[in-house]
Amino acid sequence: MRCPQCGASVHDQIIFCPECGARIRREEVPATTPPLQVLQGRYELRRRLGAGGMGSVYLATDRRLSTAQWAVKEMSDTAITSPLERQQAQAAFQQEAELLARLSHPSLPRVTDHFEENGRHYLVMEFVPGENLRDYVNRVGLPRPLHEVLRWTAQICEVLAYLHTQQPPIIFRDLKPTNIMITPEGTIKLVDFGIARLFKPDKERDTQAFGTPGYSAPEQYGRGQTDARSDIYSLGVLMHHLLTGHDPSTTPFRLPPITQLNPSVPAYIAAAIARATDNDPSRRFASVIEFQQALFGSQQLVNVQPGVASVAARSGPIGSEVTAVTPSTGMAIAGRWIGIISDVLMVVAIILAAFTLFGADELFGGFGLILAMGAILFALIGGTLSLIALVSPNTAQTLHGRRDAAIGFASSSGAFLLCCVLGFMIAQMGS
Repeated sequence: MRCPQCGASVHDQIIFCPECGARIRREEVPATTPPLQVLQGRYELRRRLGAGGMGSVYLATDRRLSTAQWAVKEMSDTAITSPLERQQAQAAFQQEAELLARLSHPSLPRVTDHFEENGRHYLVMEFVPGENLRDYVNRVGLPRPLHEVLRWTAQICEVLAYLHTQQPPIIFRDLKPTNIMITPEGTIKLVDFGIARLFKPDKERDTQAFGTPGYSAPEQYGRGQTDARSDIYSLGVLMHHLLTGHDPSTTPFRLPPITQLNPSVPAYIAAAIARATDNDPSRRFASVIEFQQALFGSQQLVNVQPGVASVAARSGPIGSEVTAVTPSTGMAIAGRWIGIISDVLMVVAIILAAFTLFGADELFGGFGLILAMGAILFALIGGTLSLIALVSPNTAQTLHGRRDAAIGFASSSGAFLLCCVLGFMIAQMGS
């Protein structure tokens, strides 16, 4: 189906358009529809939102707060026959509840309740509207534009940095498209903390191997202990998947070079991702902040040796220029400002012509005519530059290049429309 406001192709189950944020359909369930189940005499389970390894997640309404909607996560161990596995599943669910209850970040769902009923464990948390990243890319296709991937990455880096700076640090361990929600406003939220763990520096390796093949770091499979660098690995794999369309589960721990699959990705971005996804944790970035700086700030961090990166981050690059993600192109910026200047000149010319039309000295009109000729010249130059920038592949790799080019083309076009107004005024003066 398509969004009635912007026309974007959307999944038929989402409530808000991920492109423009417009409400597509209402989530409310008719009052005549009985709930699937009522928990604690309060939460009415309306429909199942999804199912995972630990159980199911339901959309619930609240009898106490009629306008509130919650996501209720249920842990079902009926399919687990081993007592040890059942105990581990219950411990993981309990850990998720305790972790989320003490965290507060815009990119994490807020937990409001936690209880056990009829032998099952339940977690009540903020309902996050939108769709997960996997469904989104399945709908719109891969690879995604660089500016879109970097926008998501910046938000993920912020929330991972928050988790990693907790005491003790919290390692997410399962960063993958299905655990990343995109809200109607375009913000990111991490969901499903079922296998997150508290970092214990005295342990040499994890007791249990958890994770998603392809996205999880090698050390999550009994080769060492997971730490912040494990999440950095998963984030690098996620970026690789989004920028190339390559499924990491087909070649776990052996990702093909990004530039071979998508040559338009800047070399320093590809190098940063390659370092983040190194199988050896000691060769990766030491923190998610360093990875973020390599992507959005200093290119020098891509090739520095482990242990030196933090120094390079503070002192700046040595022997090379600081490279940042380009917000726009010179041609697009020039087209925008030349187009705006042509509008300003044409408006001033119209004002001067108006003075002459209402009895002022004809000198004003002559000066206005000269300004109008300059404005037309600027409009031609600005419109041409903006049009070239709009179709240029280099502009597509910037954050705001196409926006600048579109503004420049619209401004230049507006100058020609104002020229028509000036021509009408000159005709009035002649008569």
